[in-house]
Amino acid sequence: MRNYLENTDEKLVVQMDNFSSKIEVYAPQFGLTPAEVAGIRNDSNYLVWTVSSFQRVDTYKKNWTSFKTNLKKGITGPVNNEVPSPLEFDTAPTAVDNGVLNRFTATVARIKAHPNYTKSIGINLGIEASASKQLDTENAKPILKASLRVGKVHLNWKKGNFHGIAIEKDLGNGFIPFDKDFIPNYVDNSAMPATGESAVWRYRAAYLLNDDLVGQWSDIVTISVTA
Repeated sequence: MRNYLENTDEKLVVQMDNFSSKIEVYAPQFGLTPAEVAGIRNDSNYLVWTVSSFQRVDTYKKNWTSFKTNLKKGITGPVNNEVPSPLEFDTAPTAVDNGVLNRFTATVARIKAHPNYTKSIGINLGIEASASKQLDTENAKPILKASLRVGKVHLNWKKGNFHGIAIEKDLGNGFIPFDKDFIPNYVDNSAMPATGESAVWRYRAAYLLNDDLVGQWSDIVTISVTA
């Protein structure tokens, strides 16, 4: 499971830089060769350079967009004073093959499978999931949004890292178990009220983990339905 892997470029380069700067100390106990350690360092350095360069390109594009907008609609003034400075990059480090993340996760899997591995080592190397990435099975709470489309009530929800939701429905006499959903979003196929009648349906949901209810019930959503 790769729940330790950071999900943004900015955080990922910090994670890999930390890992590459510390792995040499642990290399002997995990059977990593000097060449493998050097490869890890080269991968990290090249990824850092690539992300940094990409950010400069992104900023450069924004500056040119602003320049173009001012040229077309801005106040009168010398245009050349606003032309963005030429884009410059730092010298590229040792080039590496594509697949930096593939090699990183493969190395991490190898380390974690080694009998010498401990959680404290993983925390130091930055390859244990942080508390913010672990499932909060006590406070997790789905967000439900209800809408009426084509004669059906649609419940929108986000799955996250949970397996699904249990849905309860209140037709006016209190909430009762109604259904489960494992792939967002949910459609209530219950029959609409008879012609000329209307009703108020209320829903709430809680997350499922291995088919067990966890966390808190969602805020109640209410919707009026008619024939």
